[in-house]
Amino acid sequence: MACGRALVAAILAGMIAACGASSAPSPPSNEIPTGAAAPATARPTTTPGTSAVATDSSLSPSAAPTNRPSPQPTPVALPPKPTGVSFAEQRRLGNDASSTEITQTVRWRTPKSRGVEVRVYGVTECIAKPATPSPETRGPCLVEHTPLRASVLTLLATAPASDGVASWSWTGTFDCGEPHPAYDPDGPAYYAVVLAAYSQSGHSIFAIAEAGGWWEPGPDEIVC
Repeated sequence: MACGRALVAAILAGMIAACGASSAPSPPSNEIPTGAAAPATARPTTTPGTSAVATDSSLSPSAAPTNRPSPQPTPVALPPKPTGVSFAEQRRLGNDASSTEITQTVRWRTPKSRGVEVRVYGVTECIAKPATPSPETRGPCLVEHTPLRASVLTLLATAPASDGVASWSWTGTFDCGEPHPAYDPDGPAYYAVVLAAYSQSGHSIFAIAEAGGWWEPGPDEIVC
């Protein structure tokens, strides 16, 4: 009986030892088991709707073209000053001064261009006359390079430049022996005659057709 109990006790002790050995934890290992999946490598995340593009100067948007100013049109030149200018006066005598016909004519050699008009003006002041001339002296009413105000000009005639001539006439005059040109009694008196060429771009400087004249009488002379 005692032997039987000793046998049972020995069997139970062996079973307990076996159970303790199988339940003991195994030591940790840093090795990856063969056949196991490798840990996933972290990948950069992208925001939905965007894509990663490599930086490349060739892919940069080209610079916007620079707006260059349009070239300005070349200004149209003014017509040239009339040259080869002459002045003439013709009278067809009537019974008296009031019935005498007078025609004045201005001619020019240039310009003769199409689209250019020549205008002839009377100068209503004897600009070059001195303020206090000496007795028995005389001189022209207009000289070169004299500024002309619009207020001293009265239009006498117009003509196409290609005509080369402009004339105007009236009836009636004064016979007072003045050296300046005759003039229409119904219009303003003028002491000189000038002309200029006109186009859409403006007008030339004036040319003198008739300089007129002034004279200062002596003490024994009568002025009419």
